[in-house]
Amino acid sequence: MKVFLDTNVLLDYVCERQPFHADIKQVLILHEHNKIQCLVSALTIVNCAYIMRKMYKKDEVLRVIRWLCDKFVISNIDRLSIENAARKDYCDFEDAVQYFSALPNNPDVILTRDKQGFSDLGIIVMTPAEFVAKSHK
Repeated sequence: MKVFLDTNVLLDYVCERQPFHADIKQVLILHEHNKIQCLVSALTIVNCAYIMRKMYKKDEVLRVIRWLCDKFVISNIDRLSIENAARKDYCDFEDAVQYFSALPNNPDVILTRDKQGFSDLGIIVMTPAEFVAKSHK
């Protein structure tokens, strides 16, 4: 199963944001045990670095970025991703860019805490908590 991680859930993990950290940690344990394959977009990496620079020293941010690059498939954002997102006339442009970036990798589900941002886009959308609960059934 391919699981696309939205920026907000990856930030929950790397910044240990509570009360969300535990659920995304469980998702990443499934990834580490090769039960699922997690994907992130190039934009997520950039967004994480931007947010983290306000909280951590540069060397720690770079360590996390290297870890992200080592652990996840990173989907590209190209002109077509941007144009498709703009044509979609979607209320959240950034989420639409994430979606069109993810499509070439054929994700089965998008994990986010902002489900509304990905509604009506044709892929199952869940929170990490919902995904963990479903995976334990």
